[in-house]
Amino acid sequence: MTIRALLAAFFLLYGLLIPVAAPAFMEANFFATQAMMGSCLVISVLLWSGRALLLNILIAFYVFKVYLTRPYVDVFLPKLNSGQMDYINFNNAYFNPSDAAVVYLSLLSLLLAWLFGLLIAQPKKTRVVTPPWIFRRMDQIVSTANFRFWLVLILLGVLTYTPSTEVWQWRSTGEGSPLFAFGLLNMEIIYFACLAVFLVSLQPGVRKASPILVVPILVSAVLGTAGGGRGALFNVMIFTFLYWIYLNSGKRIGTRDLKRIIVLILLLPIVIFSGLSAQLISPLLRTGAGVADPGIIWGEILASLDVFNPDNPLVTTVYFGLTELLHRVSSLQAQFLIMNDHFINIPWESYNPLQSMMRTINDLVPGELFPNMLGINQLFHHIYFNEGVTYSSHMWSIQGTLYLYFGLWLSPVIVVLMAYAVGRYYPQWGHLAKISPTFALFLIFLVNDLIENGTFERVIPVDVVRPLTSFLGVILLVKLADMLFAATRRLKPAPLGAS
Repeated sequence: MTIRALLAAFFLLYGLLIPVAAPAFMEANFFATQAMMGSCLVISVLLWSGRALLLNILIAFYVFKVYLTRPYVDVFLPKLNSGQMDYINFNNAYFNPSDAAVVYLSLLSLLLAWLFGLLIAQPKKTRVVTPPWIFRRMDQIVSTANFRFWLVLILLGVLTYTPSTEVWQWRSTGEGSPLFAFGLLNMEIIYFACLAVFLVSLQPGVRKASPILVVPILVSAVLGTAGGGRGALFNVMIFTFLYWIYLNSGKRIGTRDLKRIIVLILLLPIVIFSGLSAQLISPLLRTGAGVADPGIIWGEILASLDVFNPDNPLVTTVYFGLTELLHRVSSLQAQFLIMNDHFINIPWESYNPLQSMMRTINDLVPGELFPNMLGINQLFHHIYFNEGVTYSSHMWSIQGTLYLYFGLWLSPVIVVLMAYAVGRYYPQWGHLAKISPTFALFLIFLVNDLIENGTFERVIPVDVVRPLTSFLGVILLVKLADMLFAATRRLKPAPLGAS
């Protein structure tokens, strides 16, 4: 059995077992459960077909994480005390059977439309294509990884580093220090590029890369967790897993593959622990954003990570922390409010293509070309809660954006057209994603954010412009370092006694 077939079988079996594994959820949410089972079937067919495989792997993971884990998010609820239970129920108050039926049946219709569009599309004949120059050059720089590359990487890492207290201060008040290079250099994408190049180097017939390439993203994940990022280490593990699946999708499962899967499962407790730790750290950083002495904050953080202390909240509230994480993973509030028209301010007045373009331009240029506009991180609370906030992490999702732009019935038609276009041209993209790690990284991050966030205001600046400017910045600085050290060698004085 191939890895792709195993993945397709997993989704089929998962869907069939929902009524058995979650009977109470099915009884309370019958139509939503039927739509979940149908979605599992469609995803299984998508993966089995092999069409647009990388995109379908990303879609399958997103749907599983956000929509299909919902029946099990309250598995630890009976172990919580009354106060913790009230907190969880308050944050989950949006979830009800009638609204769930709308959201999940809409999801099923979009997946069916995507499948139909891919099946009717006749892929164009694949010709020999090479990655664009920026990806070829980045692949070459990272795969060789000479000391000039590491020098540039460390230099940019230091220059672009923002202390976690400043990040939380910006989220709380909107104030913070100016970003280096106007925020156009995103070092995390470079660290992930190092990881992607290393993963490709593990494939048969590919020149082996140094394992040191994994170090930058691990350091970034640790710093991210210490800064209150619940998904810092989780994102690294998931990217590794999904890209490995894509690279080996047609391969039959062997002993080595089983060992890697077992290692991944054994790493899950570490990932969960990092998420629970970040969940405890973030309130400390939020309340201490204005503390003059960072040592006070870090002292409290280190104390909170002492798992051998029986009074440590990480130990005493582990079930509450796990329940919070599960609800965070299956975050559906945005879809429920959008798809069921639970708005206070009319969405189209502020969330439309024209204003999306204006907000995107504001995000890309210094200052504000279009003043007095709500940012995308403020807009959701304005529309659905009539509240003014500095920062909100709600994900609109592609499902929500399609509904707001095209409505419930026209959205599947738009998805069919999108899937048809993708089905025609995907073979070239898929080929490039296998031969160019940085192109694959670019495509994965772009598609994932388009599906999960669904707003052009985020996708264009964060997933198109900043990765490309980051790659270009590294390429130019490495070239400058090459020239500088070459000039230094030319200017080196001759040894004494030389003629």
